Parts: sequence; C-alpha cells; structure tokens
Amino acid sequence: MIPVLVVLYLLLAGLAAWGSRASFRLRQRYGFPFLKTYHPFVLLSFAYALVNFVGEVFVPAVFAGPSAALVPAYMVIDLITIPLLGLIFYFLYAWITRLLNRKTPSGSKAVFAGVETLFLAAFVISFTSYFVRGISSLTYAAVLILNGIVLALLVVSVLILVFVPPAEADRRRLARGLGLANGVSLAVLVAAIVVSRAIVVKDPAIGHLLPAGLTFLINFPGLFLLQKTMKSVPSLQAPAPAADNAPVERTGDLGLTEREQEIVRLVAQGLDNREIGKKLFISPKTVKNHMTGIYAKTGVRNRVQLANLYRGGAGL
Repeated sequence: MIPVLVVLYLLLAGLAAWGSRASFRLRQRYGFPFLKTYHPFVLLSFAYALVNFVGEVFVPAVFAGPSAALVPAYMVIDLITIPLLGLIFYFLYAWITRLLNRKTPSGSKAVFAGVETLFLAAFVISFTSYFVRGISSLTYAAVLILNGIVLALLVVSVLILVFVPPAEADRRRLARGLGLANGVSLAVLVAAIVVSRAIVVKDPAIGHLLPAGLTFLINFPGLFLLQKTMKSVPSLQAPAPAADNAPVERTGDLGLTEREQEIVRLVAQGLDNREIGKKLFISPKTVKNHMTGIYAKTGVRNRVQLANLYRGGAGL
C-alpha cells in the first residue's frame, strides 16, 4: 500500500510543479498586476496540497491506530498547513482585487483582517487546548471554526468574481470565468470530502485519499482558463492611449517598418489583434505575425512593455 501511495504522491508533486511553472510563465509573459499575486497564490496552494497529503494520507497509513492516537501527528502537520492557508487567502484576495481593478473599500479590508485574525486565533486555541487538556469540546469547536472560515472565504471569493465583476468587458469575462471555474472545483472538492467520510471510519488513509488528491487539482481549471483567455485577449491590462504627439517616428534604431509602427500605435491604444486587423484591413493572424517580428526587434516580451516603449519613444 505504501509504495503505491508514494508513486501517487510523486505524480501529484510533478503535476504541482507543472502547474507552478504554468502560472510563472503567465506572470512572466504578460506581467499584469493580478498575475503577480496569482502566481504566489498558486505556489502556496500546491505547497499546502503537498503537506496536506502527508498528513491526511501518509500519517494514518504509516501509523496504524485509532484516530485519537494520530492527533499529535495531525497537530504537527497543522503547524505548517494553517499558516499556509492564511497566506493563501491573503494572495487569493490580492489577485482578485487587482483583477477587479477597483479600489478596495477600507471596511472590507478590516473585515478580511478580522477573519484572518479569527482564523489564526482558532488554530492557536485548538493547538493549546489539546496540549493542556487533551481532546476536548473546545478543540472540536476550534477545528469547526477553522473549517467554516476556510469554506466561507472560498465561497465568498467565488461570489465576488461572478457577481462583482469589473466594468471592462474583457476583465468581466475573465473574472466570471475564473469564478465559475473555482466554484466548480470547490463543489467537486466538497462533494469528495462528504463522500470520503463514509470511508474514513473503515480506513482513514483511503478515505482521505480522494479529497487530498483533488486538492492538487483545484487550481487547474483556472490556470487553463487563464492560458486560453490571455492568448485570445491579450489587451486585458491595456495601457491608457498615448498622446497624439508621442514620439513614434524613430524607426532606424530598431528597424520597424511603417506597418509595424502602425501596429505599435494601435497596441498602445489598447486594441487586440482582431481589432487591429479590422482597422488595418488585415487578418488577426497577419497581425500576430507582425507582433512576433516587433517583439524580436524591440526585445520586449508583452504588449504592456511594448506600449511603455512606445510612450518612451525608445527607438520608435
């Protein structure tokens, strides 16, 4: 049994590494503010999944005995996972706020800080209560509060993305898509936890295997949606239109053609490839080919950097 679990764990760890790399590439390629906090959110989520799998699956598989006898081992795991969850929720709401592109009300910041404080306080109470009095009603109450806060924060994050989307059409589509993707992932995970309860009594390791494994997968729907959307709508974080007198005539240094100059101007105005194609009467694929050449000549890696280069007039 243990060798099988080890192989499964290694496979899931490889999947986590792939997902971490995918989120890093999104951040590196596009550099949008919300991706700068989405990437650490994904990294911390996978770190939590790795440690949680050890506690939920390996501990009961290696140390046979009643559940009460395993509580000390679970507490040690919690010393890692609970602070990780606190950081995960911080970055979750950080990238959501940046994606919505709105000023966060001071009241909501205070509420979130209060919830985070309550979350960590409940953990300290449960941990202290166990070592002072053993397993008691206070321990179970604190654990119940922890689980309730986790579920509530995840549900609220989904509701914010779906029902409080940004005004911009592209961002609104992305926010709602991410909200629905995260909502489906959360529903599947909760269903797995409920189903696993019937198995835990007979075999804790097997009972916890399904939800612990699904924890690795919860971010993948959002990652796949981001990869697809960012490729088709790269103007999600379009810079403000440049002034009419912005310097764009210096083509000698970088060797941009007149057509490429026209495309750079339109990129700086926030147009995507399809919209640029309509204005210049060329296909989006042709625009994409021109963009590849522009990136190669200018050395930039995304549209935001290109627009900044345009506004600075460096070689343009």
